[in-house]
Amino acid sequence: MAEFAITDDSLASLKDKVVIITGCSKGIGLSTAQLLLSLGASVVGADLHEPAEGTVSSTQFVFHNANVAKWQDLVGVFKKAMELHDRVDHVFANAGVSPATDYVSGIELDDNGDPKEPTSLVLDVNLKGAINAATLAVHYIRQNPIGGSIVINSSVMGLQRFRAVDYGVSKHGSLGLMRGLHSALTVQNVPVRINAVAPSWTAGGMVVEELFNSLGIYTQPASAVARAVVNLMADESHRGHLIHVDHGVYKEVDEALMLPTYNTLRHKDTADEDESMGRAAELMRGWAEKHEI
Repeated sequence: MAEFAITDDSLASLKDKVVIITGCSKGIGLSTAQLLLSLGASVVGADLHEPAEGTVSSTQFVFHNANVAKWQDLVGVFKKAMELHDRVDHVFANAGVSPATDYVSGIELDDNGDPKEPTSLVLDVNLKGAINAATLAVHYIRQNPIGGSIVINSSVMGLQRFRAVDYGVSKHGSLGLMRGLHSALTVQNVPVRINAVAPSWTAGGMVVEELFNSLGIYTQPASAVARAVVNLMADESHRGHLIHVDHGVYKEVDEALMLPTYNTLRHKDTADEDESMGRAAELMRGWAEKHEI
């Protein structure tokens, strides 16, 4: 694993940048907004409720009420940033909710005794919200002459088995989002970088520090994760990286660990699947043009 340090100097390039943060009012989102504002960036924050009074006082911060599970709400956030600043430089797709359903013991029955469909709230917010935020980010950031970046808040729960199934699925999906978009953006030469953070237990937001402390479970401060997020925006060498954050220690784990491990599994005669997909898609395009489909 590639462990690295984050210095204050490495974040300085965020001055005067325009950043959108979803889930800006608590925890990691709020701490990231505070750090960016301290660096001289402008932040358009989206959430269902404004940050608590006194937590954000900068005139460079604008709050926009939005439910990230609703496309038009997210469109409104980006349009607000364009209206105010005429550009978007970076987007942090951070909004998330706690586990909401148990697919084993939480199955509910309707009046006929048939199982009810489980709620999709966690998938709608944590995964669909991230997909839509990233899609809009690509559209707007690519209009910048120098491009910009997207950061996805994934989780260590996307790297392991996790009994809160809906939450785990959403975070596995967010990692897939980062990986897939990195490949697509790269092969299409779009000047938008995408990376993700995978924090362990982090105080604030969904994690109640007092409760975890009573169990003897360490929770790192949200500011530790915020530094990783901002570093991914500032350092252009981060491309398709997944930064594991635990006890304030930063390690890149996708290119350094996970992808090389997968490559040891592939048969020597099996072509790279992503490259194969590109070749097949190109062939299909040619076939469709030839047959005027």
